[in-house]
Amino acid sequence: MLKNFTLYVAIQISCFVLFLVTLSSVKINSFRLWTYLNPNVISEGGQAKLMFNDIKNFTPNDSSIFVIGSSHAYRGYDPRIFSMSGLKLFNMGTSGQNMKDSYTLLKANKEKIRQLILDIYPGVLQDITEESTLMLIQNSDNDQTAFRILKNNITINSLNNISARLFDINPKPFPYNEKYIYNGYVQKDNDFKSDTNLVYESFKPGSNFPYLDSILNYVVQNKIKTCIASHPLKWNNNYLKFYNNSYLPQVNKVLSKYPQINFYDFTIYHPNNDSLFSDANHLNQRGVNWYNNRLLNRLNSNNTIL
Repeated sequence: MLKNFTLYVAIQISCFVLFLVTLSSVKINSFRLWTYLNPNVISEGGQAKLMFNDIKNFTPNDSSIFVIGSSHAYRGYDPRIFSMSGLKLFNMGTSGQNMKDSYTLLKANKEKIRQLILDIYPGVLQDITEESTLMLIQNSDNDQTAFRILKNNITINSLNNISARLFDINPKPFPYNEKYIYNGYVQKDNDFKSDTNLVYESFKPGSNFPYLDSILNYVVQNKIKTCIASHPLKWNNNYLKFYNNSYLPQVNKVLSKYPQINFYDFTIYHPNNDSLFSDANHLNQRGVNWYNNRLLNRLNSNNTIL
């Protein structure tokens, strides 16, 4: 009886392995079968892949600065501007990067990070989304980091993506037409052409929110010089009320625990000129120049990081 059961299990395992090999090797119209059966596998490539490639070759010094955050980060902090002040900046932002994943990337790269800018805005402090998890699983520079990211958000799609990574299953190419510079930064040159007549409801801290406290506690405990920053966003009167009356009070409750960490908040303190933005949420290169130079002035004047 036991012998028959062992044979049965061996056959089942063999069939499963054969199934995975078939999915990962057989192609139809130049695409692997996996692509057709699982469209939610994120392709390797794009800004995240280029960023992880660059981090392997980045050698920090005592004045180097890392940035973590979402697309607000990777489109908002230009290493070229920081280099003109004699600073090496590495932008570790990725699309949709949630705070839990930011926390994981911080811990995974703690040996390199001496100084840190944590970029925040209301959206990144709400619920954890799959976009960041899937992107980082496929593009992380090592399997250990990929598994740490997987643990942050275990879903059928994240499990599928870790399987795709481990079995070298490459779906159709990643569509990428952004202007990647180096060290994680992407330049946007278009101007904003729309309105911002949106109505904003009250800010509700989501599953991401506690990781703001986790990150700040971690950098304090590990003596990583840190500041928090929020780059300019397009605003209207509805957004002003939402930001000042609903969002900021929640954030300030956390920040009050860390008086040694400065918060440089440019969210609504700017000309609100369309020419600074590529869309309502992101700066174009003109806006990045405006913001980065003012942020550097604040950092220098307060001797916060530099």
